[in-house]
Amino acid sequence: MKILIIKLGAIGDVLRTTAILQGLRDRYGNCEISWVTKKESFDILRNNNAIDRIFLIEDVKKISENFDLVISLDDDFEACRLASEVNSKKIVGAYLDSSKRTYTKDSALWFGMGLISRFGKRRADELKALNRKTYQQIMYKILGLKYKKQEPILNLTKKELDFGRKFAQKNKIGKKDLVIGINTGAGGRWQDKKLSIEKATELIGKLNKIKNARLLLFGGPEEKERNGQIKKLTKTKIIDAGCSNSLMKFASLVNLCNILVTSDSLAMHIGIALKKKIVAFFCPTSPYEIELYNRGVKIVPRKGCVCCYKEKCDIAPEYDVDEIVKSVKSLI
Repeated sequence: MKILIIKLGAIGDVLRTTAILQGLRDRYGNCEISWVTKKESFDILRNNNAIDRIFLIEDVKKISENFDLVISLDDDFEACRLASEVNSKKIVGAYLDSSKRTYTKDSALWFGMGLISRFGKRRADELKALNRKTYQQIMYKILGLKYKKQEPILNLTKKELDFGRKFAQKNKIGKKDLVIGINTGAGGRWQDKKLSIEKATELIGKLNKIKNARLLLFGGPEEKERNGQIKKLTKTKIIDAGCSNSLMKFASLVNLCNILVTSDSLAMHIGIALKKKIVAFFCPTSPYEIELYNRGVKIVPRKGCVCCYKEKCDIAPEYDVDEIVKSVKSLI
């Protein structure tokens, strides 16, 4: 059985999709699994022993071999084109039909809520808001697999683990310390995914009162200025994890955490895959699609949008910092 998965991005979505691998191997036994992705997601997949081969979409315009099953999980034109051109016995997911993006009937549970929905955008948005299944439940359903809360897979190399250990030593993080990661930014697409700088500062001050707490401030390149402002306003200690780490160095630092407080972002997906305890806050994306594997708490705003998926919400989100702190304490 030869299977080709086409899942290009974003990195967090690629990572959470690795949860299907165990289900595929449980059903199809000694199958051969290949994966097509983008260069930016390669490092997330490269140490995954459940994947036999990785193709990069930037390097592969056409795959000439035959597959028994193509699983196409992106609705962009490039992914749909590749799914249509590959020789296969069966496709599940998105593909091209007369140069138009569409999807197989058995994948309607997912793509019916998306941009290429046959129901139109308005109904797709309604279905998205009504959905109460996690992403993993949906994937297992459309693939005809038995869902047993199989987890995403992220394997760190010895070199990456050593990077985390050296960081801990440098910053005098001990084994008895309660390491809490703080990731309150979320890149640039959805403005209201972020916790405000003022709320983030308040949160840091209150978390620092927890016994043996050591706080790590996380962010990517887009959070450099934001995290600088947070550090200036913060009157208690916090360790800056930096905003220019490579993807896997970032993951190795998340791996130091006992608990991660995060927006719905790549950091959250990495934390989930590394089996960390998570307190995640959501706006404007769906909290219901996220599987925390009984290791976390989901926070939604007292005011604000959930599942609107607007780049800027009509109502700015308002979070209760004390609720977040209480949730952290419940996981200790």
